[in-house]
Amino acid sequence: MAKMTMHQELEMLREEVEELKKQKAAQEKAQVEKEKKAQAEEQEEIAEAKEKAEKIMTSLEEGKTDAKEALNQLLNTIRKDYENLSPTSAIVLFALGAAFGHALSSK
Repeated sequence: MAKMTMHQELEMLREEVEELKKQKAAQEKAQVEKEKKAQAEEQEEIAEAKEKAEKIMTSLEEGKTDAKEALNQLLNTIRKDYENLSPTSAIVLFALGAAFGHALSSK
């Protein structure tokens, strides 16, 4: 094996240093790209979560409105039925309600 001169060794070390610098720069660039990609994905997930939350809130508001309308219709129906109820039927319904309430409370 031939001996290397000091200049050859220095040149070889310089080449190794340059190669290591290139590798380090490539790794840093890849890391930055990876972080940017992760941030972009995170932003996308946040946007999707906000959109889903808005949809849920909208559907809840619609559900509240529908429930209020249904309750109002039920109350109106009960009110009309009560107004058109004969006194005898009212007494019978009251007695049935009292008996049912007593049966539930005794258990």
